[in-house]
Amino acid sequence: MSQPKNVIRVYPFSYNKILGGQRKIDIRPYKPSLHALRVGDDIEYVNIETGASVVREVKGIALFEDFDTLIRLLPPEMIGYNNQDEIRVRVERMYSKSEQEEFGVCALFIEEPSVKRLMKMNRFERTA
Repeated sequence: MSQPKNVIRVYPFSYNKILGGQRKIDIRPYKPSLHALRVGDDIEYVNIETGASVVREVKGIALFEDFDTLIRLLPPEMIGYNNQDEIRVRVERMYSKSEQEEFGVCALFIEEPSVKRLMKMNRFERTA
């Protein structure tokens, strides 16, 4: 895997959902720093408190005018929540209406990596 050129700093709550695989869609304002992002690119999510990071591949990008539209159209479980109201509360705490109006919002479809090759984790060798 190459060094990710896209780094997004996130709070521990979001980081843990991404790390644990509960968040398969990352939602945020579509600021200019995200405009060069393409399907197939890697994003390095960095926990702002611990500095820990995890890399996820972008599988899709969807653009919306505002979070209300995004929340109505996408399944809450894919965003890491139980229901739409829970998402609205979080979004309202994080992002202003003026940010939404200025930039629009995006949904980044991210996927957990899968193991694609054998990795030696100890002194034992695979025989078969």
